[in-house]
Formats: sequence, structure tokens, C-alpha cells
Amino acid sequence: MIRLQQKVDETIRALGGYFRPLSGLARLIEEVGEVGEALETADHQALKAELVDVLMISTCLSNQYVTDLAGQHRELGTEHDQEQGSFYRLVHEAGQVARVMNGYEGDKPPKKTEDIIPIGTSLARLQRELFRLARPLELDLLTEIDQTNAKNRQRDRARFALTRDPVTELTIDHFRSATGNTERLWGAPAHEADLPLEAHIEAALPSLRRFVRCARIEGIAGFVIEAPIERSDSLISVKEQADEIGRLIKEQTPLAFKEAPYRIDVYAPQLGPVSPYHAEDDHRMFLVLHVDE
Repeated sequence: MIRLQQKVDETIRALGGYFRPLSGLARLIEEVGEVGEALETADHQALKAELVDVLMISTCLSNQYVTDLAGQHRELGTEHDQEQGSFYRLVHEAGQVARVMNGYEGDKPPKKTEDIIPIGTSLARLQRELFRLARPLELDLLTEIDQTNAKNRQRDRARFALTRDPVTELTIDHFRSATGNTERLWGAPAHEADLPLEAHIEAALPSLRRFVRCARIEGIAGFVIEAPIERSDSLISVKEQADEIGRLIKEQTPLAFKEAPYRIDVYAPQLGPVSPYHAEDDHRMFLVLHVDE
């Protein structure tokens, strides 16, 4: 499952980036419907293709919420599962994904955390059902999806209107390179030299609002924002920059976001190597927002 997520991520990045989450959800529901059509018409060849497509798009969504699919499947016991597949269960799990995503991405406010099954859990359950349905067809989904990835790289290049996603922002790469951090992260767009700080923060807000809604439930560790700073600048400059970013976030977000329990950690080159908040970057500082329990 680790390799599957990596291969799908490589394919999506090669095509230009992930779909908007609700567009990905629409594709998931479409593909589940096509599984139903193949079952209804007893078209085994079509069924094999549609099961692979559902595995592909469900893995895309898992990547966007930085889900640990390997860990989820270990908890489910998928590797040794022998239960018969059920299209009804497949539809049920797809509906569960849609219900939670509507709270994260749509107009319907999310319910309390204890009432929500994380999307990662439902996606793993959905995939377990794919493996169950594939077994009597003697279909190895993890082998077949390699061919699908190769096909998609050729067929889908420039086919879709792709958008940036907080899981693929360069800010995450910059932060990992500067700190060695390996946590599951979302990120703001990388800072552009000709963009005022206020405009930079404004560009990050849509993803940041989504992060506050779903981070605790999905286990996303932090949201990374970068800002320009030179290694030669003073520690006071770092503090002033961080305070200004914090002020902009508070001013440009709705009351519901301001009331969210969160903290911000600051990483900068001015904080020496002995500090856990040291960032080995000559031109950037980083703010990492965490949603507290």
C-alpha cells in the first residue's frame, strides 16, 4: 500500500497535480456507479477495469488527506481477509466518504469529531471491498494498477483542469529540507518574491480553513506557511514577521476559524542548531499551524 500511494502520487504529479477534492469525490462516485453497471450486466472485463479505476481514485483521495493506507489496512486485516465482496458495502463506504467530505469541503458544517469516521478509514474499507470483489475474478488489483498508472500518464496528460493542492505545495518540500521533518503535512503556496505578504497569506487561507476543519479527524500533523527571511536578519525580525503573519491570519478568517483551538510554531535559521525549531534555510522562515486536541 505504501508503494501504491507513492506510484499514484508520482502519476498525479506528472499529470500536473491533484483534482479539487470535491471533483475527486465526483469521480469516485462515478466509478462506483460503473462498478454497479458492470455487475448488473455481468460484464467481467468491464468490472475488472472499473475496480482498478476505483482503487486509483480512492488512493488519490487518500493521498490528498495524507492517509496512511498501509496502517489502515493492517488494522482492518485486509491482507488475510477472505470475506465475500458486497457492492452494497462499497456504496455504503463511498457514501460515508461523501458525507465527511461535504463537511470538510462543502457548505455543510462538520459534525462533532466523535460522530465522524475519518475519510481514511472509510477509504480503506472501500478498498477492502474492492479486493473482495476482485478475488473471484482472479484479479490482482495492485498489479493491474501499474498498467493503469502508465496508461493515465499518456491518456490524461492535459485532459483535465488540474488545480494546486495543499499536499503538493513546494512549501512542504522546503520545510522538510530545512528541518528534516517527516510528519504528514499540508502546506500553503510557496512565497513569491513579488507578492506582498498580505496577498501571500490570502492565497493560503482556503486550504488553511479546510485544514482546521479536518486535521484533527484525519490526523494531519500541521499546516506549513513560509515567509522570506535572511539568515543575517535578527531574531527580532523573525518575531515581527511571525507576529504579522499571525495578525493577517486572524484578520482575514471568519469567526469560526478564530475560535478553533490551534497553536503556531516558528522555525527559522536564527534559532540555532540546538533548537528544535531551527530551520537550515538561508532565505526562509516557516510557521507551522497545529490544531490542538
